[in-house]
Formats: sequence, C-alpha cells, structure tokens
Amino acid sequence: MRPIRRRCARASDGPADVDKSGALIDTSVLLDYLLADKRAQRAIGSYAHRSISVVTWLELMALCPPATLEPTRGFLRTFERLSINESIADAALLLGQRKPGLSVAQALTWASAQVNQLVYVTADARHVAPSDRNVVVPYRWDAAPAGRRAAKAAA
Repeated sequence: MRPIRRRCARASDGPADVDKSGALIDTSVLLDYLLADKRAQRAIGSYAHRSISVVTWLELMALCPPATLEPTRGFLRTFERLSINESIADAALLLGQRKPGLSVAQALTWASAQVNQLVYVTADARHVAPSDRNVVVPYRWDAAPAGRRAAKAAA
C-alpha cells in the first residue's frame, strides 16, 4: 500500500512536497520504532528536527517495561519534548470536535504539531482525511503485530 502524504489540501505527488525539516512524531510510530519496525525507523530518520508531545513521552514511558526505562528515556531525550499550552489545548478541542472518536491523547499530539507548525507523522490513520494538511502517514497501523500487543500487555 502506498503511504499517504499530505502537505496541502491536494493529494501529494510524493515526498518532495512534504517539508522534511521538522516533524512531530506520534506515539504509534515511536512505539513501532522501539519494537524495531524498519518502517518506523525509516520514517523517523527522514526528518532533521524531531519533536514529540509530552503526551507521547508519557504514553511511551508508561508502556515501558522496568528493564528498558532508562534506555527508552535516553532515546526520547533525542527529541524535543513539547509542552501543552492554552493554544494547543484549544486546537485539540477543535480537532476533537471535527473528528469524532479521536482520543484526547491523539488530539493533543496532533494539535502540538499544528501549533508548532510541524509535520504530524503518524501510523494511526483512522482519523486522517486526504484534506488534512501537514500530515504524513508513512505506513498504516492497521492491525497490531504480536510485538505491539505484547508491549501493551506489559504495561
């Protein structure tokens, strides 16, 4: 399946029309990265400036088995961690209203990308529409592989 890439309201012709300078990486892609998914490794490696939301940091650290807490914390320190502020909360509320079923965590993460003018990189495309701007879906998170289910069960 071809990855969905969106920079503007029109369909993308490929990676050339997506700004690769800065991105906010969603929990879905980072979880796959930590589970050694090559697709996630390629997606994360293609951005010069990488950020995460404080929500993503908390989700990943909460899922982390005790034996990997410190290495995971060290890995996450390589990303700029963005705090939640009033502008992000307002944008998250609007996203939640426009996209029924979007979780509060995903709305806050996506809004963090919007407010900070970063590309939002996610593998969880359930709520991504072709008209969504500055969203990159490098691969789809359709069914949870055994490793992802095991990571969730460890939490």
